[in-house]
Amino acid sequence: MHRSLIVAAVALLAACSNSSGPSAAFACLGDALPSTAPSTIHVSGRISHDALNPTALGGAEVLASHTGTDTLAADTSDTAGLYALTISTGGTPVSGYLQVKKSTYLSSYAYPARPLAADAVNNVLLITSSEFAFLANLVGVTPVPGDGFIGVIVKDCQGNPVAGATVTTSPAGTYRYDAGSTPSSTATSTSADGVAYVANVTAGNVTVQANAGGHALRQHVVNARADAVTLTEIQP
Repeated sequence: MHRSLIVAAVALLAACSNSSGPSAAFACLGDALPSTAPSTIHVSGRISHDALNPTALGGAEVLASHTGTDTLAADTSDTAGLYALTISTGGTPVSGYLQVKKSTYLSSYAYPARPLAADAVNNVLLITSSEFAFLANLVGVTPVPGDGFIGVIVKDCQGNPVAGATVTTSPAGTYRYDAGSTPSSTATSTSADGVAYVANVTAGNVTVQANAGGHALRQHVVNARADAVTLTEIQP
């Protein structure tokens, strides 16, 4: 349940003129999460491949799950890479994730920043093992077999990517960021696309969090599978 990690640079909202409180971008910080949801939620998006030139990927299985042993909804991407899921909620926000898989590609697990209480669009990029190794080398990381990898987008209250954010996890991993829209071995915080990478993190439950604009954003837990790609967002 997650937007593609390959995103265009987006300008941040102008800071609020009231210097005594958070800017508009972080005004929702600390707000209570929704406790109700429509009876059904629609999750749709596009599956693509080729990290250097994202292209529609048909025939990818897309599964929504709450526990990993249940299936909330399932679909297969069409020739345009599109999929659509309808999930029954029982009237409460849905905690879960998407699993996207296709032969010859690393499985990806996409987690939302918070339980879903409304329709969502989630685009997922699948990569091969060789692409993963190439990108890891690009940022000066040697993948450890059996560890997990997490791709993150840090966003503000309006859903815009946040520049200048730093991401941490528990347990810790190796952190990298984009410079512009290209993975970097030297960047120390997010650029305008809000993207961060956590490599070589111990497989299992991982708490992801970020600091941005002087604020600690809402943290949440994802399950980073061994030798797979985990995707998520961090929001206030």
